[in-house]
Amino acid sequence: MYPTVALDLDGVLLDFEAAWKTCAAWTLRRPVERITDDYALEDRFGLSRREVAKVWDAFHQGNWWERVHPYPEAWDLIEHLSGLGACVWAVTNVDARHLHARALSLEGMIPESRIITLGAKAMPEDRVAILRDLRATAFLDDRLDNVHAALPYVPICSWIHRDYRGFGEPENGVLVIDDLRDFGTVLQDFLYPVLVATA
Repeated sequence: MYPTVALDLDGVLLDFEAAWKTCAAWTLRRPVERITDDYALEDRFGLSRREVAKVWDAFHQGNWWERVHPYPEAWDLIEHLSGLGACVWAVTNVDARHLHARALSLEGMIPESRIITLGAKAMPEDRVAILRDLRATAFLDDRLDNVHAALPYVPICSWIHRDYRGFGEPENGVLVIDDLRDFGTVLQDFLYPVLVATA
């Protein structure tokens, strides 16, 4: 039986920060730079809530979701997962109207038919319901609350630490990685422990 792997998109496979920062500079007509390691956008970029709302409006109304490009190492991970025979799904907190844009931004990495859009207001429990329906073997996200919620239901729950502050500490059982490519190794070690033990 082939493993089912569920991946978050923004901050995992896709460089959301770069696209959002570019949109912010274009919308606000001034340079926008990361000034802290906070996850919240207003703190990360030193913007007011009103400015953040203005940027989000522009992001949703333009074609910015299509411009959220993959991290270079995302291709390495997908190739590794494919080599393991994994069926890879994307699960993202974006509204369904942006589904095709999500597929375009992935550049063929994951088929549109395997992208699940939960909506911007989705809670971690909504994601868990999808993971359970998929019978996911492994799950990777950059939000620790999503990973914690999935922990009782998914054998491999991994958090990619992108150096953002404000998440707290990972619970026991969460696999923390800081390089996207390491997730493929984690899955390989889980699926083929005998090979690892005899290597």
